[in-house]
Amino acid sequence: MKKIIMKLFLIIFVFITLTFVGVFFLMKSNKVLVSFSITEVSNTYNNFTIKFESAKAAVNYKVELMDSDANMVYTFITKETSNTVIINNMKYDMAYMVNVYAYDKDGNILKSKNTYDFVYKSPTINKDNILLNDIEYKLLLNGDISDKDYYIIIYSDNDELYRTKVDNNECLIPLNLYKDKDIELSVDLVSDGIVVDSVSLYNHINPVKDIFIETPSNDSNVIYNNISLIFNGGENAEHYSVNIYDGKKLISSTVINKKKVVLSEALFEPDKKYKLEVVGIYQEYTNSSYVEFTVTGRAKLKPVYINVNPGAVRKGTKVVLKQPEGAQIYYTLNGDDPNTNGIPYEEPIEINESCTLKTTSKMDLRTNSIVKEYDLNVVNKDKLKVYISPSNQGLNQGVHEVGFTTEKNEMNKVADYVIERLKEHGVTTYRNNPAGNINQWNNDANYLGVDFKLAIHSNASIDHTSYGIETWINSEESNTYSIASMLQDAMVDLYPYKDREGYNRGVKYALGEIGEANDNYVRNGVLIEIAHHDDLMDAKWMIEQQKEIGYALADAILKYYSID
Repeated sequence: MKKIIMKLFLIIFVFITLTFVGVFFLMKSNKVLVSFSITEVSNTYNNFTIKFESAKAAVNYKVELMDSDANMVYTFITKETSNTVIINNMKYDMAYMVNVYAYDKDGNILKSKNTYDFVYKSPTINKDNILLNDIEYKLLLNGDISDKDYYIIIYSDNDELYRTKVDNNECLIPLNLYKDKDIELSVDLVSDGIVVDSVSLYNHINPVKDIFIETPSNDSNVIYNNISLIFNGGENAEHYSVNIYDGKKLISSTVINKKKVVLSEALFEPDKKYKLEVVGIYQEYTNSSYVEFTVTGRAKLKPVYINVNPGAVRKGTKVVLKQPEGAQIYYTLNGDDPNTNGIPYEEPIEINESCTLKTTSKMDLRTNSIVKEYDLNVVNKDKLKVYISPSNQGLNQGVHEVGFTTEKNEMNKVADYVIERLKEHGVTTYRNNPAGNINQWNNDANYLGVDFKLAIHSNASIDHTSYGIETWINSEESNTYSIASMLQDAMVDLYPYKDREGYNRGVKYALGEIGEANDNYVRNGVLIEIAHHDDLMDAKWMIEQQKEIGYALADAILKYYSID
């Protein structure tokens, strides 16, 4: 008996030892990305030095600087772990965050364990107005300029025209430098021989620089689907107008502030040619560029989603598969490709042991959906932590005739009911600080280790003609696709005006453009636009059924996470 016990003990000891050794060598392997940290971010004015640890297996790194509104300010790719860069578009007293991502040779990504948050306190030039207009121009400076000697130096075509020491936060530009001239003046704020900030001023010259559309490319064929518009240039534009033409007919015009936007497939039809124009606008000045492309091929089906959190499925659970467009679903549980060996889905699938569920959907005249893979882990999980992030957009006015005040006020009321319902079921809930910003909320949710983060918003359209419900995730590959679909379904079921065509705007992919639904920045984040606060019927529904809306959102979360 003793020999048997000793043999069992030896087997267990060897197994544990080999496991630890294997993990040790795996972590040390140059083939696997290993966690790393940002070690230092320092600056002398707008000269920044960013240092971080080396991540084993990384072939390069992407460094991102974002402002407190989650706008990308500066980004670059590097192979070095210490980099010095000049960033010219900083704003005095603005909060910023530095993120670093490591990439291996296969394209896998690992985010640094920490971020670096700071408030920029170096002096900057106020760039609210860059037009000279033949009148005496007062250059305004932000920040404290009393601690050092600062100078303003003005150039035209690299020739120095003027230099003066700065005595206060207002500096007069001599009129004789530009009056009655078509001229661009380059103005530098300098201290200790370093250019602290710069601005270009324009007199009778278009300040909006040329715009270059990267995607879609001109004369290209684009598969019928959501289309990603990416462009660069257009410096100095206060905003951009994106116009879509079918022949000479303008079918859509949208004002944006970013240089990347997702155009909904609902704007297009297969086998048609379109013109896409981007117009940069600064006061009365504009500059534009356009491409023409043809939408071809068949529409791609949306992925299949499931009704439970795959990470914790109770034994005996019947998993329901759904597809938003009613296509035929195919699945496998043995790792096979459902496109070739899939079982037609007819009824809920009872799950009694952990397995990998692979799904796809098919429909005549449509392209198959992606293969969506769910690793179903059979285990009981009774604890749930959720972060609720209602809108803080207090300037977004709704339809006052029905009592809708602002997006911030009304979405916070909805959030009250969501939290009330979740707490009734023992869910640990956290809420955003309305005085904070997107970066802070994402950081808080990550730090708290929540299972899910829901941003609650209402919507509006440029011409106030849109209505209905939409839910945003990062991409169709996101882990949040299923819960986002369930939240969308919950709102669609509750929506009282089902005779309004297109009210179900569906689950949409932000492709990195929505900070609170960006997989890189927050774990399991979804943003829902409950309805349109500038539409009378939508606003009326949101006011009259705030409790029902809040409870429905909470119930969808509880159902997905199997919380009784």
